[in-house]
Amino acid sequence: MYQFVNWYFLCALPCYAAAINARGHVPTSVFLSERLQVQAGAKDRFGATAAEVLETAALIAAADQDWDQASVAAFQKEQDIHPKVWGKLIAIHKDQRLHRLKDKLPASYTALYALVVMSDEEFSAAVAEGLLIRAKGQTPLSSRAILDWTKAYRLKGTGIEQEIPLTLVLKQDLIDEQHQDLLQALKRVAEQFGAEVREGKRGLRQAEVKAEARKAVAEEIEEALIKEIAQVVVEAPEDLKSRFGISSAGDLIGAPRGTFTGFFQNLVGKVKIEFWKQFGRAYLLKMARDFNLTDSRTERFQLKKRILEDFQPTWSPEICEFEELCDEIVTTYMQK
Repeated sequence: MYQFVNWYFLCALPCYAAAINARGHVPTSVFLSERLQVQAGAKDRFGATAAEVLETAALIAAADQDWDQASVAAFQKEQDIHPKVWGKLIAIHKDQRLHRLKDKLPASYTALYALVVMSDEEFSAAVAEGLLIRAKGQTPLSSRAILDWTKAYRLKGTGIEQEIPLTLVLKQDLIDEQHQDLLQALKRVAEQFGAEVREGKRGLRQAEVKAEARKAVAEEIEEALIKEIAQVVVEAPEDLKSRFGISSAGDLIGAPRGTFTGFFQNLVGKVKIEFWKQFGRAYLLKMARDFNLTDSRTERFQLKKRILEDFQPTWSPEICEFEELCDEIVTTYMQK
C-alpha cells in the first residue's frame, strides 16, 4: 500500500494538467481525494518529501480559492482534514521562503508551518545557523525542534538564560508601600543567586512561544488520534454517531471529553474495563490534547494528576502495560 502511494506521488505531478478542470489550474475533488488517499493521520499523508507537501499545499490553496464554502467544508469532512490543518497548508503554500529551500526542508506540514510563523529575521538566522541541515542518520527536523530553536533565538540578547515562572499568593491585601517593600525584599534575595525579579502578569518572552509549542504538540496528538480512531468512527453505527452529533473522527476529537468517552463507552456496551482496554490510549491522547490547548496552569496540573494519580493506579493492575502507556503519554505530550 505505502509503496503504491509513494509511487503515486511521484507520478501525480506530470499528470496534474490532465486532472484540472476546465476553469484553469484548479484540482477537482476526485483528483484531490486520490492525492490524499493515504489513511488519515498517516505520517506522509500530504507528501513523502517537502516538495510533495508543497505541491499538495498548492492544490489545497487552489481548491480553497475556487470551490465554494460548502464544497470545501464537505471535502474536509469527507477526508477528515481539520479546517485548521487546511488553513495551515494554505499558509505554507503562500510562504515563498519555503519554495526556495524545498530540497532542504522537512517532509512534515507541522514542521513547515513552524517555519511559516517565523519572522524573516528568524527564518534567515535559522538557515544561516544550519537548522535545516540534517546529518545522515539524524531524525527528521520536527515542529517541536523548530519552535524550541525559535524560543531560544528570541531570548538571545535579552540577557535572559532561563525564566522560572512563580506565583506569589498573598493571604491579605497589601498597601502600595508594603507591596514595594515585599518586591524589594524578593529582589535582594534573587540577586544573591545572580537572578532578577521582574513584576508582570506573564513571562517576558517565553509565554507566547510556549503557547505556540503546545499548539504544535496538540496538532501532533490530533494526527495520532485520527490514526487511532478514524476507522472505528467510520464503522460505528449511524444512529450512535447521530446521537452524539458527530460524523467523523475530527468531530469526535474536537468534542468535549464527556462526548468522547460516552461515544466509545456506548460502542463497547458501557463496560468500563473494555473501554480502557480498547480506547484507553485514545482517551489519554485526548486528555493530552486538551492539556496542550488550555492556557490554565491549574487545568494542566489537574489533567496530568488525574492520569498519574487516578487512572494509572486504578487500571494498571487490570490492563497489561497500562502503567507504561500512562508514563509514555505524560512524558511525550504533557511536559510544557
